[in-house]
Amino acid sequence: MLSLSSCPDAVLLNVWQHLLGDLHTHIALAQTCRRLRHLYEQDDAIWQSVCFTAGFGRPVRRGLPPPQPDAIASFKQLAYTLVGHASICEIKSCNKANLCFADHYGRWTYTRTRALHPNHALEFHPLYYYLHFSQAQPSSHSRHAHAIQPHTPTPSPSPSPSPQPASVPDAVSILLTHLPTFPECRYAQYGPLCAHPNASCAFATFPPVDRLEFENGAGDVFMIVENPEGCTVLDVNRALAELIPFDDQHLEFALAHYQELAFTSGLSLPQFADVISRDRGFLGDHEYPFLQHIVAHM
Repeated sequence: MLSLSSCPDAVLLNVWQHLLGDLHTHIALAQTCRRLRHLYEQDDAIWQSVCFTAGFGRPVRRGLPPPQPDAIASFKQLAYTLVGHASICEIKSCNKANLCFADHYGRWTYTRTRALHPNHALEFHPLYYYLHFSQAQPSSHSRHAHAIQPHTPTPSPSPSPSPQPASVPDAVSILLTHLPTFPECRYAQYGPLCAHPNASCAFATFPPVDRLEFENGAGDVFMIVENPEGCTVLDVNRALAELIPFDDQHLEFALAHYQELAFTSGLSLPQFADVISRDRGFLGDHEYPFLQHIVAHM
């Protein structure tokens, strides 16, 4: 009787191609026997293809600080991390991050980003709006105070569906995705976003692209996001965070947030800062906004 261990590599790789996009099944297959484990683990490009066709990419890692030993380094690690996190995360938009595009991904015939026609339509992932735009209808005063840009950004190469005209990227909403949360809320809130790999690694657009240019209402490019493996939600999130003004308003907001968490934990603010600064997310590179400045000036 023919067994998996005696099948030619070409046959086993053909089986793998029929499982593209199904991370759980692919991981289970890779663990079936030593032969399959060796075949599927010797080439990380296989795992990249599986992640890609499931709608996930690997965000660009920041150069500093140095990566932690458990930081994601390969697509195989990423696949295992995504499956593991989906089983414990309480946020549906994270553990089912690509449910909205499942039909699209199921019809894909390619496993890497590819050049698109300039007029090819792009659709933003719903998380782009949920994480970066105020969920409440703000007053004209608060819009002026918190908005990063006075116009809804439009990605290149083509426009995508936009939120309501009054909605603009909200600096406080973006800031909250970079701040920590209470330990018991870790799997129930995006605090920070990089603690949730499934939401972070979801491609920011469908289809995925390796470069996004954001324009304001005057047609001027104010932000460029690049990732040769496909721009992810976390790539866009971090680019938007870099636009948050370093001013008293946002500094005070972050300080109040840190003070509340420190008080609840029973630690002083410097002690609390030391504890949370060790948690740098699944890429091992997260830096908490304003934290070093706050501690340095205490």
